[in-house]
Amino acid sequence: MDVSAFWKIIDDARTNATDDEDFLTRIDSRVRMLEPAELLEFQRHFNKIHTESYSWNLWGAAYLMNGGCSDDGFDYFRAWLLAQGRDTFEKAIEDPDTLAALEDPEGELEEFMYLAPQAYEGKTREQMPDSVFQGATRPELGEGWDFDDDAEMKERYPKLFAKYANG
Repeated sequence: MDVSAFWKIIDDARTNATDDEDFLTRIDSRVRMLEPAELLEFQRHFNKIHTESYSWNLWGAAYLMNGGCSDDGFDYFRAWLLAQGRDTFEKAIEDPDTLAALEDPEGELEEFMYLAPQAYEGKTREQMPDSVFQGATRPELGEGWDFDDDAEMKERYPKLFAKYANG
């Protein structure tokens, strides 16, 4: 499975989904149809893309959208963002302020992180091997900024700030 096939599975599940719960039902059905080797590949792509999206720029957007964002919350936010499909995901990586255009986003989708490992375990009766995490190393964040600094956040995310800031 290449990265395009990975995104096609997500995009197909997202296409007619009415909300994130409906997406989870659709993607779970699709993922459970994959063979164990395909599940490993799906999870490798998920891990790599999820890990590479680890950035201050995206974290600041998650912080605004969710009214705060812990380390775990940022993992769940990035899983949610992956679940929105390739186009939305790539636009947000380029410019997180584009997320302001989404209507009523949930902003976290922890369950998506575990669908392929659960399907793999169901098929093989074994846990997914740790090798699926190889090559998925978080980038160094470098120096961040204060997410509670309204002036800084408004400058970095004018649309998100206008939509989500309480003040």
